[in-house]
Parts: sequence; structure tokens; C-alpha cells
Amino acid sequence: MTRLGRVALACAVVAGVLVRPAGAAHAAAPPTKLVKGPYVSAFTDTSADVRFELDAPGAATVEVTTAVAGSTPARFADPTVTATHLVHVTGLQASKSYAYSVQLGTQVAGRGSVTAAPDPAGGAPFRFIVYGDSRSDSATHEAIVRAMQATPSDFLLNTGDIVAEGGSAGDWQTFFSIEAPLLRERPLLLCIGNHELYEDESAGNFSHYFGFPDASGVQTPYGTARIGNARFFFLNGMHDWTSGEERAWLDRELARADAEPGLVWRMVVVHHSPWSAGPHGGNQRFLAAHLPELLGAHKVDLLFAGHDHIYERGDGGSLKYIISGGGGAPLYKIASPTPQTRKAEAAYHFVEVAVSPTAVRTIAHRLDGTVLDKCGFQKGQPWDCDVVAAAAPSSAPAPAASAAAATSSRCAVAAPGAGSAVVWHGAMVAMLLGGVVARGRRRRPDIGG
Repeated sequence: MTRLGRVALACAVVAGVLVRPAGAAHAAAPPTKLVKGPYVSAFTDTSADVRFELDAPGAATVEVTTAVAGSTPARFADPTVTATHLVHVTGLQASKSYAYSVQLGTQVAGRGSVTAAPDPAGGAPFRFIVYGDSRSDSATHEAIVRAMQATPSDFLLNTGDIVAEGGSAGDWQTFFSIEAPLLRERPLLLCIGNHELYEDESAGNFSHYFGFPDASGVQTPYGTARIGNARFFFLNGMHDWTSGEERAWLDRELARADAEPGLVWRMVVVHHSPWSAGPHGGNQRFLAAHLPELLGAHKVDLLFAGHDHIYERGDGGSLKYIISGGGGAPLYKIASPTPQTRKAEAAYHFVEVAVSPTAVRTIAHRLDGTVLDKCGFQKGQPWDCDVVAAAAPSSAPAPAASAAAATSSRCAVAAPGAGSAVVWHGAMVAMLLGGVVARGRRRRPDIGG
């Protein structure tokens, strides 16, 4: 090499530039580990969607096995060179359990398990856990996850606000890291919350990790799922519902479900409930668009929501609801119980739901292990734990529970950073509404939720 060539090479090294010979390719480092997942975001009686994210773009394979000795593993390869994968696993049998592994070449990067949904025509019972608003407090979120791990269920249902800012990669990583032990065991279905839209108004990250595919395969932040004899509708409750694409979609899906074979139960999951005793109050966009009446007309049995960081069970006349927003975010006080409120308490909690062909049973568990609320109903009937004087017409507010149903005034044991819980029963609500009704809802000055 000439003196001039040596000087040019030295300058290139100092500048951090290495000139490669013609034809030499830069070999990217292959992925070596998972940074998110694996987790199942959708499942039926015959299939499941396994998702995961690698530390670098690359191909991956999902291998699925059953507990049957000597069975041959099924392999589902995703040759796409990308960091985030969605692998559609098929050939499952209803109610059977499967183990799966994510393989990077010959290396097993992660493992998980999934139980296929019950046969839609079989009527087999199933069980799921409802929780939500897990953002902001990692320690409490972790405690909730440990408690849910100890409670058997077939899948998880989240009411939204799992991250503080939807546009923050760090927030999403925190969520997946905390929930990893749970997500390895059970599918997670959820609706989008307002915090998933912060710094990400198009819901790109939410759709990327948990979206529902439309007819063209594009991931959207709303969708529906059939599990056993129940159909779930996951809605974006943070926009106007009087018109638009999602309203048209909901009208179509509700009408389709009216004639769906073997369907017994219909349930809606939306972040902001039409009614709430918390500081946010009811979802005025839902009410203005007459969504409760629409859902009631299509025989929707139960609505799950979050947004207010409380537990609340209620009845809007044509639609029963549960608010579960005690998954880790700072608790809110009970602000203004409404005629629809049956029980409300500010406590960290999760809700266990058991579904059979004839009834739905719910148990709300506080973080300290005590039972917050226990109730249920049969098809077309009111909550069976509320003692009522007489049936009210569907257009009128449902009656409040009698004093006999409100014998407890205990407070929940506070989790780290939580204040004492506030408990409201139906009889208390009736007493208050018989007196000072004009008490206005307090709203948080921030965008909250």
C-alpha cells in the first residue's frame, strides 16, 4: 500500500468509517432472544395466534405439541425477516391443552401453553379473569399478576389502559415484562383504553400487539371473538359513536350474532362504561349514541369496562355491567353513585367470571385475598344477589338493593400507595338519591383515566 493509501485508511478509521471491498455484504446479527412474549392474543376451538417480539429481525418457527405421548409436534414457520411475529397455529381440538415453543434456528427462545376454546356447539362451561387499568404502578401490577396466576382460568380479559402512554416503547416493554408469567399460560384479549392512544392517536402500537384483523387482514383496535357459547365484542370507547366505520361494523356484527348458531351469551368489552360511580362518570358518547339501548336490543348480557380505577357492578335496565379498573393504576374515590350502581368499592382487585349454558357467575377478589363481591344471573334475568322490591320497566332506572343486601361496611386492605377503600351498596345509593341528587360528579382536571 502506498503512503497515500495508508493515510487514507488511517483517516477512515479515525472517522469511524470502514470501506469494504466490492461485493462484501454486512452480515446482520441474527436474533438471539425474545423481548416480548410469547403470548396468545386470539384463540378459537381450532386455532390460536401466537405473538412475540425478537431482539433483532429474523425468521422464527412455532412448534406445538400435545400431552399425548408419542405425538408428532406440529411446526408453523414464519420465514418473514421481522422482529415482531404473529404465527397462526391451526389444527387444534376443542378444550385440549397444548404446549408450544418459539424456535430461532435450533435454539428454543421461549415456551408457552394454550387451551383451545370449547366447541361452540357443545355448551361446555369456561372461566376467565377480568382486570384493567394496570398502568403506572409496577409493584401493584406485579401483585395483581401473582394473585391472578393463583386463580385458574381459561383466558384473560383486560379492560384497557395497560400502559401510561401508547407511544412509549418503554411502557409497552414494562407491561410485557410484568405480565410475562401470566401470558405464557393464558390467552389475553383486551379493548383499547385512552392511555393506549396517548402519543399514538392512530393506535398503531395497540394494533401491532393486540389488534383484531379485518376482512383484508389489517390489524384494527376493535373486533369480536367467539369463545364457546359466547361472543365478545371489543370496542374503542374513546370516540363518537353516532356514526362512522366502527359504528357500522358494530351494527353488522350485532345483527350477525342475532342468528349465530349455538350462541347463548353476548358480552361487550369497552374501556369507558356508559355508567360509573367514579370521578369520570358515564361515557357520554355512548349514551348520546344510544349504545346501551342498541346492545340491549341485540340481547347483550353484560358489559365490562375500566377507566375509573374502582370496582363497580350495576344494572342499566337493559344492560348489566361491571367496571374493573383496579389492576395497578392509582385508585379513585367513589364520587357519585348513580341509580344504576349496585355495588362500588375503591380497591385493587380482579374479577373471576364463570360461564355455563344457563348462568354467569362473578367473584371480585381484592388484592388481600378477600372477596369483594359475589353475584350472578341467568339469561334475561337481573343480578341475583340484589334484593329488589319490584321489577322496573326496561326504560326506567333499575331499582336499588334493599338494606338487607348492604350489611358490610368493611374497607379493603390497601395495597402499596393506596388509600382506604370506599364501599357503596345498592341501599346506600337509594338513600342518597332520595336526598341530595343534585350533587355533581367531580372530574379530574387532567385527561386521566
